[in-house]
Amino acid sequence: MENSNLLLGDSFSKFRERPKWILNLIIWIVVVIGSLWLTFAFSDWTELMKQTNPNMNQAQVEQARSFMGPVTVIGGLFSQLFYLLIAFLIVWAIARIFKSNVKKKSIFAGTLFALLISSLVALIVLVIQMIVGLDIVKISITSLNIFDPGNKVLSVFNLQTLLSGYLLSVLLYKTCKLSGKVSIIFGVALVIISIGFGLLGASIQ
Repeated sequence: MENSNLLLGDSFSKFRERPKWILNLIIWIVVVIGSLWLTFAFSDWTELMKQTNPNMNQAQVEQARSFMGPVTVIGGLFSQLFYLLIAFLIVWAIARIFKSNVKKKSIFAGTLFALLISSLVALIVLVIQMIVGLDIVKISITSLNIFDPGNKVLSVFNLQTLLSGYLLSVLLYKTCKLSGKVSIIFGVALVIISIGFGLLGASIQ
């Protein structure tokens, strides 16, 4: 694995010595806001709100929808920023446990870059689905529920989950300089945990 040409490996390696992150943070925030806005704008909130409260008339639905837009975007952005912080702390803890001498700034830059790549892929998928007219709430072209729209269980098995596991492995290996074996183990663990919690959530719904 040491001499392998890992996709994005060079980018993660650079963060160890040159942990520049401000521009990536700005781009990531723009991508997150764009994804949140598109998801809200192209979701059938009218039907959803009427299902939740059948007594709402059209005027009340429109009023609630105009309020929900900013709340959804702002709330979603803050939740993503919190997720970034948690992800950074987890990677930092792993690096410390395995005696890595990587700087905190490098860990943050690498973690942010991993989330940026993941968010960009999610946005691209979102745009593709909107262009071809697929329901972005019920269907994800990167998951198995493309064969059964609306199936929450199948939606858990998503290529973006595998991407997240890969990005974590490369981050640990190239930025934190952990061994290839340890990096792969944590990447696989992330995929398994994500699928496990996803299945749990789907079963509750």
